[in-house]
Amino acid sequence: MKKIVIATLFSISAVALVAQEEEEGRVKGGLTIATGLNFKTPETNLITDTGAGFDFTIGMLGDYRINKNIAFTSGVEFDFTRFSYTYANSFQNGGPVFVEYRDRDVLRNGHDSPIDGLFRVDERRTRAIYTTVPTMIKFQTNYMGYARYFGRFGLRNSFLMRSRIDFQGADVNTGLIATPGELNDMQTSRDMSFYRGAVGLSVGAEWNFAGSTSLVGELGYFYGFTNVHRTGTVFGDDDKNYHLFQIDNMLERTYRTSSAMPGQLMLRATILF
Repeated sequence: MKKIVIATLFSISAVALVAQEEEEGRVKGGLTIATGLNFKTPETNLITDTGAGFDFTIGMLGDYRINKNIAFTSGVEFDFTRFSYTYANSFQNGGPVFVEYRDRDVLRNGHDSPIDGLFRVDERRTRAIYTTVPTMIKFQTNYMGYARYFGRFGLRNSFLMRSRIDFQGADVNTGLIATPGELNDMQTSRDMSFYRGAVGLSVGAEWNFAGSTSLVGELGYFYGFTNVHRTGTVFGDDDKNYHLFQIDNMLERTYRTSSAMPGQLMLRATILF
């Protein structure tokens, strides 16, 4: 009797597993949400500290099954990113860092606009929104009951939609007397790179809990291979897009730029249908 019960349970499990795999279509898509930390590695001694930023991602993600154990993953996501820099502002690094501004625009090198003021920058906080198109290969196990495990490897291709900056430091008058203050919600045209590329790996598990509907959880790290900022130009002087400058003893300006490489640690949850 015991053998009959065991055989019956095994048969039921096998039939359920086959039905589950047959029910799964070639394409599965759904909604995804992710959060995690972003890291910036400075490429200039102008930046003394970056700390850890924060990412929040929402969007749609889908798998196109190539065969039983390999799928291509893509979709459209929106990344809401925050990060900050602290600048050196010591004479060993060329002295304090300044920007000129008019209304909410931070003016670039070579501008011919009247200015509202000169501001010494001690800290920069950036808020940016990216549209991201992941292109990844997913390697997955067969179902073990109602769960299977996977790893993904590939690219996150992000395109800048909007960025705003808060500066903390001091307003400087014509007598070079500084008054501590902030510039909030500022715009810096051509400061941020339009494309942000990252390559990485994630691992996770998929739980099939109703028909073809699955809940997916994964953890991944992505290493950026493009600079967060524009550090040069296609034509003309490389520093014409720069907003930051330092002033020497002869009141001559040297324009500088923030420069950093990105990284992301991401915890993700997805519902696939």
